[in-house]
Amino acid sequence: MSDDAWRWFVALDGGDLDGLGGGAGLLRFDWPSKRLVHRFYEGVSGGHNVSIAPGGRHLLLGNFSQQIVLIDAASLEILKRTTTMGIEECDYRFRANTHHLWFDDRNFLCAVGDHLYRFNLDNLDTPVKVGPHRLRTAHELRWTGDRRYILIGDMGPETSGARQVGVFDMQNPTNPSVIKLPGTVWHTCVHPTKNIGYAATYSIFAEDEDYVDWAPAYTREYIFEINLENAKVQRVWSSGAEVPIHLNSDLEFYSGPEGEHLYIAGGGGHRVFEVNLKDFATTRAVLVQPNWFQRFFSFRQRIHNVTGALLRRSIFTATHAILQTLAVTDGRLFDGVYCARVSPDGKYIIAGNRGYNYLRVMERRSLAEVYARRLPTLANGLHLGLHHSEIAPGEST
Repeated sequence: MSDDAWRWFVALDGGDLDGLGGGAGLLRFDWPSKRLVHRFYEGVSGGHNVSIAPGGRHLLLGNFSQQIVLIDAASLEILKRTTTMGIEECDYRFRANTHHLWFDDRNFLCAVGDHLYRFNLDNLDTPVKVGPHRLRTAHELRWTGDRRYILIGDMGPETSGARQVGVFDMQNPTNPSVIKLPGTVWHTCVHPTKNIGYAATYSIFAEDEDYVDWAPAYTREYIFEINLENAKVQRVWSSGAEVPIHLNSDLEFYSGPEGEHLYIAGGGGHRVFEVNLKDFATTRAVLVQPNWFQRFFSFRQRIHNVTGALLRRSIFTATHAILQTLAVTDGRLFDGVYCARVSPDGKYIIAGNRGYNYLRVMERRSLAEVYARRLPTLANGLHLGLHHSEIAPGEST
């Protein structure tokens, strides 16, 4: 096996069951040293995604608190922090810059309010407006290798009818395309050399247009392959509700000698899911969780999760929601794999189980375990709250 060095960065959202309502932090895991560091940040909440600058020195911590948070990749110290509220007002707590795209080491793009903006690190308070995205709640942004097309997920919520994705053409920034879909899509990824994108449904049901009292929906799921040049869906993958691909998070495109594959972090089913893109049908899945002994003694997190669920759903009036959640998680009281990336050399997959506070490195071809460990807990004994991740070559010094 290769020992090429790489760094895995994960956004942290704290110890609550619902990752949309917690704190904000970062974790870094270095390979092959297996060194791990993490920290949380005061004044920021809803840690969600991490974006690595091309040179690897800077990170942007995407969050739900309407803030730009620039971080040093080596020390994990905050370098700059400013609000986006002075750029466009926001009346909905989940309309926020959760995902970012770097042009170079000084300039990046993200969604603020109804538009995409280009920011420069030297003056974060006066970005340049690029154009409207025309989505309800723009979420994950991914662009093509030539940086012309951006595929954008729409977080919704479901009750807003936001079953759609956006395709933004940097050469035609005033007229983005919106593609209507049979399911809500939060997360996307894009082919590195072709103008093709992938969008996976995230099926939930919510009340009163918010994500406070929400639950997973036990229903069919989709992955759409989208031609970004004409903004049309060209292939569809779909599964029955029993397939463990619910509550997806990281989506990763990989191309190697054996073909092209899509890897999906399955937050509901505790699995990393692989789809063969040659036939857009064949799949593999690997369960990522600690051994039964470690799971059995996760009682503090288990009690906290049950309490968190009952804060949102009544056992007397929402039995159907509770049963759907248990169907999605195979009866577990924990959420599952929210971060999964392929190492730069293609040899490994690293995945993190949020609920069980656990990471595993696997040989990609066989999905066999290479290394695994439980992660540190917070001061109150609860998990760190692993969410989206990114990976970069080289080891931190």
